[in-house]
Amino acid sequence: MKRWISSAGYRLRGFMQGRYGYDELFRFLSLTGVALMLLSYLPYLRFLYILEFALLAWSWVRTFSGNIGKCRLQRERYLNIRNRVTGKAHLYRSIWRDRKTHKYYQCPSCKTPLRIRKPGKGKRIVVTYSGCGQDFEKRT
Repeated sequence: MKRWISSAGYRLRGFMQGRYGYDELFRFLSLTGVALMLLSYLPYLRFLYILEFALLAWSWVRTFSGNIGKCRLQRERYLNIRNRVTGKAHLYRSIWRDRKTHKYYQCPSCKTPLRIRKPGKGKRIVVTYSGCGQDFEKRT
């Protein structure tokens, strides 16, 4: 039995050579497909079954694809979108956590968020962002 499992592992590795394999996008598509499958069991959400099947099929087609360059581009696009969303979530969480001691502003030229300690209520401050050298005045 042990030898059969070992040989099956070698056969699977040989089969997957030259194919793309699993990545973060596969995991996201699979988990989303499973969640849609569970939702499709509800009475008026049966149409989600089609979308669930399409997501699961796409994830497996990507896994066994030999077009590695195209799959890498899809992964990069997914990671860019995911990082933008998680970056915004982290920023909003930081704004909420620091709401009593700091104020967050956005640089008018490069749109970078800046964290400034609150000097007092109603005071005007001049903020200089060292990244782009832009000066701007804000009221706290």
